[in-house]
Amino acid sequence: MAELEKLLNELPKLVEELKLTVGNTETIQQEAARLNDVQEKLHLLQVAIAQELDVAKSQNGQFSAISAVTARTVFITDNFSTDDGFIAEKFGSFNKQLLLTELQAQILRWYEWGELLQSIATDMLSDEKIISQLNCNIKYPNIPEKFREIEQIVPINLAFGNHKKLEFQNQQILNYQSELLEIQQRLTIVFDSINSGQNILVILLGLSLFCGQNGLELQWLSDEYGFIISSMGKFQPLTEFINDCESYKNNINTLVENINSLKSQTEQAIVNLPQSNPLEKAAKYLARKRINSILFIASGVLVLGFGGWTIYQQVTQLQSGNLSSKQPKNVVDRLKASQKLGFEASLIVQKPPLPLKDWQQAESKWQQAVQLLESIPEGTSVSPQAKKQLMSYRAKYAAISQKVVNEKKAASNLELAQKLAVEADFITKNAPPESVILQQAKDKLKEAINLLQSVPEGTSVSKEVQEKLTSYKNNYEAISSK
Repeated sequence: MAELEKLLNELPKLVEELKLTVGNTETIQQEAARLNDVQEKLHLLQVAIAQELDVAKSQNGQFSAISAVTARTVFITDNFSTDDGFIAEKFGSFNKQLLLTELQAQILRWYEWGELLQSIATDMLSDEKIISQLNCNIKYPNIPEKFREIEQIVPINLAFGNHKKLEFQNQQILNYQSELLEIQQRLTIVFDSINSGQNILVILLGLSLFCGQNGLELQWLSDEYGFIISSMGKFQPLTEFINDCESYKNNINTLVENINSLKSQTEQAIVNLPQSNPLEKAAKYLARKRINSILFIASGVLVLGFGGWTIYQQVTQLQSGNLSSKQPKNVVDRLKASQKLGFEASLIVQKPPLPLKDWQQAESKWQQAVQLLESIPEGTSVSPQAKKQLMSYRAKYAAISQKVVNEKKAASNLELAQKLAVEADFITKNAPPESVILQQAKDKLKEAINLLQSVPEGTSVSKEVQEKLTSYKNNYEAISSK
C-alpha cells in the first residue's frame, strides 16, 4: 500500500494533464507524445491497484481502502491549477475513506478520456487537410478580442469641414469594414461547425477558428455540461461557445450597420466640401466608388477562401458517417471506435430539447458502440475494459432509446389532440345552444386534454403542448358553461 500511495502523489498532475491543446502541427505532435506518457503512468497505477486488490483478496477477502487523510492529501483542491466548477467533476471528490475499487473505476474513466484525446490527436495528424486548416486558423486573431478592438475604435467624430482628415477617416472606416467582413465570415463558419454536433474534429476546427492565435484546450467531457473547452484560462461548456457565437453574430451585425452609416456620412461630407476644380471632385467621387468595388470583390475572395473550409467540413461529416458504420477487425480499434461513437452521441444531445431525428441519430451511434463492445471476445487485452464500458454504454443506449420513445409519443399525442380539438371546435360552432350534441365536443376536448397531459416533460414539443393544453382547458370550460 505504501508504494501505491507514493504513486498516487503524482495522480493530480496526471489528471490535470488529461487535456488536448489544439494548435498547429508541432503543437499537436507534442500533445500526442505528452498524452502517451500520461497514459503509460496511469496504466502503471492501474496495475499497482490491481496487484493491491489481489493481495487484499488473498489475505482477508476484503477490498483495501485509502485512508481519508491520504485521499484528502492527494486530491485537495490546491493540487490543481483551477477550481472552475465546469471541470470539478474531472478531478472528483475524495473527502472520505476511498475504496481501491472506487479509485480503480475513477482511474479507468480518466484512462478512457486520455485514449479519446490520443485518438483525436492521431486523427488530426493523419489528415493533411485538417492539419493545413489548423495551421491556418492559428494565424487569425481571436474573434472576441478583434471585435472588442474594432468596437472601441469605431465611434469616430467626423472632422466636418476638414477635407484631408475626412479622407483619412474614410480610409479608416473602409479598413474596419474589411476586418468586420472577415470576422462575419469566420463566425458563420464557426457557428455552423459547432452547431452541427456531428463530428468532434469538425467542431474543434471551428473552435480553433474562433480562438485563433490564443488557441484552445479540450479539457473534459462532463456528465452535466458536456464538452468543456478552455481558452486564455477561461473554461466554458461547448453550449456556451454556441451562445457566444450567436451573441457575437448579432453584435457584429449591429456594428456593421453603424459603420456603414458612418461611411455614408463621411462620403457625403467629402462630396459636400467646396472643390476648387469640378473635375477633381468627380475624380475623387469615382475613386471612392472604385474602393467600394474593390471591397466588394475582396469580400467575394474572402468567401471563396473560406469556402474550401466549408466544403471540407461537409466532406469530414460524410466521412465520419461512413467510417462509423465499418467494424474494425482489431479488438483495440473496436474499443476505440466504440468510444468515439459514444462521444459523438454525447455531442449530439448536449443541448436538449431536440427534434426526434437528433435523438434517433444519437440512439444509432450508441447502438453501434454497444455492438462493437459486444463483438470483443473474452480473453483479450481489452476485455476487462470493454466489459465495464459495455455496462455504461448499454445504460446510455437505453436512456436515449427512452428519449426516442418519448419524442414519438409526444408527437403522436399532439397530432391526435389537435385533430380532436378541431372536431370539437366544428361541433361547438355548428351545434344549437344547449344541444345534447355539445357533449360530444366536451368529450373530444377532454380526450385531447388527457392526451396532452400524458406527454412527457422535456420533449421538443413540450412548449407547444403546454400552450395547447391551456387553450383546450379554456375551451372545455366555455362549453361546460353553456
